[in-house]
Amino acid sequence: MKRILPLGAALVVVGASLSFQPALAQYSNEFSLAKVKKAGTTSQSIAGSGQVKVQVQVNPDGTHKVIRVISSTNPGDNAAALEIAQTSVYSPAHKGTTPVVSFYDYILKFNGKSVSSGDASANAGDPASGAVDGLIRAGKYADAVAKATEGLSANPGNNRLAQLLGVAQYYNGDNAAAATAFDKVSSIDKEFRPLAGSAYATQAVKISDTDPAASLSYAQKAQQLAPGPNSSFALGVAQISNKSFADAVQTLKPLPAGVKDNKTKVLIEDRLMVAYLGNNDPDDANALAASIKQLDPNDTSGARIVGNYYLGQANTAMGAKNYDAALKAYDQLTSSTDTQVAVTANTGAAFATMQLAKPDYSKAKAYALKAVTLAPGDAQANFAAGVAFEGIYVQVTHSDQDKQQALTYLNKADAAAKAAGNTALSTQIEGQLKAIQ
Repeated sequence: MKRILPLGAALVVVGASLSFQPALAQYSNEFSLAKVKKAGTTSQSIAGSGQVKVQVQVNPDGTHKVIRVISSTNPGDNAAALEIAQTSVYSPAHKGTTPVVSFYDYILKFNGKSVSSGDASANAGDPASGAVDGLIRAGKYADAVAKATEGLSANPGNNRLAQLLGVAQYYNGDNAAAATAFDKVSSIDKEFRPLAGSAYATQAVKISDTDPAASLSYAQKAQQLAPGPNSSFALGVAQISNKSFADAVQTLKPLPAGVKDNKTKVLIEDRLMVAYLGNNDPDDANALAASIKQLDPNDTSGARIVGNYYLGQANTAMGAKNYDAALKAYDQLTSSTDTQVAVTANTGAAFATMQLAKPDYSKAKAYALKAVTLAPGDAQANFAAGVAFEGIYVQVTHSDQDKQQALTYLNKADAAAKAAGNTALSTQIEGQLKAIQ
């Protein structure tokens, strides 16, 4: 009796890839540092004229702590300056609309018995940087980019201006240019490190698939400049793209515990699953898939990631003609909550069953029909169903009804393959049609 086999039909890992962005804080069109809302007073005697610069830590809730005297032209005024700084009222710095901890450099100018105060300006004596800084604060980011670019063409060694170019590009929505700009500066000032870190982290994730080496470099810089969950997420993604799966597990594993937002937690656990599977740890990956499903019942990304892992194993086994191992891998996915994975697994299981030393065409038919039910227009699923019915017809029943079923599914598979432009599959199907007719 003739043994019915598919003509080398190849099933591929589910191809609809998942694209991830880091769970980074979103910035609005605002760039604001801490400010003095109300200047304090002093009961100390003023020693005379001079200028004292005091560093103050301003917390997100507006509370503050005087850190130290940064510089002084008249140490006799230091005590008065420190008291004024301590008794002042501050508004915190903001990243977008979110208040953050920052350091404020408070300048106090003593002239006889009078005192005046103001912000410590890092742009003092640098008109170009001052102009760019003003444009950024006004929300004119494109103008700030143009002004900074113009200034750097005349003075390429202006480190402050180079950093402000990166800031302007970041707020102008050109994250790639911002990361490149920060990469060119000799050193990044403390006030710009969180923003530069964010630029590096965002870009690290964005290019992780296309340029793994650069992604890892950016992520490492983000960690150095602004260590925290956002940078760790970017580093984990970069480590995955560089196939450093064990490192990625260590980087990403602590992150979900500190996240309250379910969407962000799912995002992190998705990548951690990839790291676990790359590290050959399907048990922990499956546990995360269950966690993701609990966090978001409509999310199938976890099932997709696990599915691709086992489909890859099954395809390897099929290529090695180890059909028992392939069937075992497919069987783990036939009831997957991700429809595409379930269709591919049931189709693969049908083909694997027909390739066994003792083919079971009835079992193959059950797998194939399940796939067709899930995806009626799928060419591979219909092909599997047609071959299974052909096997039943030739090997078991010799029934015209089973032959007709085989022809129906094979013709449907051929039409679907042609519609998808898959000429190789269409050729295989038509070969099978000729064999039965």
